[in-house]
Amino acid sequence: YVLLANRVGFPIVAPLFLIALFLAYGVRPRTAVVVGVVAMLVIHFAFYKLLRVPLPWGVLTRFAF
Repeated sequence: YVLLANRVGFPIVAPLFLIALFLAYGVRPRTAVVVGVVAMLVIHFAFYKLLRVPLPWGVLTRFAF
């Protein structure tokens, strides 16, 4: 995660990492995908919008809002 976050970007790496963790702990794939994406959105909103902590955009820099 640490090695890929700056290059690829938080919005891509975070859900993939969370999904992999959920699957490793035996969570159903559909649930893992939904929770992984929703968790990334909540974390992004909390840090980027509320706390104003910059998160790496990586390859999505030109689409950053």
